[in-house]
Amino acid sequence: MLDIIVIYLAAGVFSGFVSGLFGVGGAFALAPALIITLTLQGVGDTHLMHLTIATSLATQLVTAILTSVLRYRAGDLLMPMFLRIAPFVGIGAIIGATIGDVLPSDVLKIFFMYFIGFSILRTRLHRPKTVITEGARVANLRGGAFWFLSIISGISGGLLGPGPAIVLAPLLRKIGFAMPIVSASSAALAGLVGATAAGGYIVGGFDEIGLPAHTLGYLYLPGFTSLAIGALVGSPLGIRFSHKVSDKLQTRLFVSYLSAVLITMIAHSLCG
Repeated sequence: MLDIIVIYLAAGVFSGFVSGLFGVGGAFALAPALIITLTLQGVGDTHLMHLTIATSLATQLVTAILTSVLRYRAGDLLMPMFLRIAPFVGIGAIIGATIGDVLPSDVLKIFFMYFIGFSILRTRLHRPKTVITEGARVANLRGGAFWFLSIISGISGGLLGPGPAIVLAPLLRKIGFAMPIVSASSAALAGLVGATAAGGYIVGGFDEIGLPAHTLGYLYLPGFTSLAIGALVGSPLGIRFSHKVSDKLQTRLFVSYLSAVLITMIAHSLCG
């Protein structure tokens, strides 16, 4: 059991780091660790992805709170931007968690891997405009396409874990916001998704049978505790690093991070 706790702590530190760096909430980093450790603990495929996503979302909430506070203190978090997007992301997260509760675990895993692949492709093809960080640019966040993407980001976040950083970040970069501001808003929105969707998965798992011990709905409490502790250590490190590297390098690191997660997920599926 000690080796599993060590894995959780290490995964938590890494997820906190990437959450602070990219604003993704860290759920992509947590998923492979949870899938591997839960499998080692004898959890079957029936509830594997539901437990993974719910626990990732709950940890994402803890990480996002700390990241958002630190980003706000650093001047990266624009509250008008967050408040403009948040209601639509919250609605989408509820829809996503509701859908995720009824989907089979294998289907969730396939969606998860396809979403990572889509995220890699979209990030590679995206070319940001000249960076402009003025808060006045928030007024340009409007229109049907913007609100639609906000809801979709909430749905994908509630369904799979990540969301705002993947769906909205390219749009925010295209408008002209610097990467630290995009990451800050994405982290705050990831916290909203974590709170809303994790609650949905917890409630949705109350009537399920065959779940492992020490669960609250689909939330696996031992994993959540260890992951959250690690994430709180890693998050400040990611924020500090984000202010020391260029936007271009952050984008390359983001693609490398997503690629590593996708490879791990594919390898586990093939071995399983």
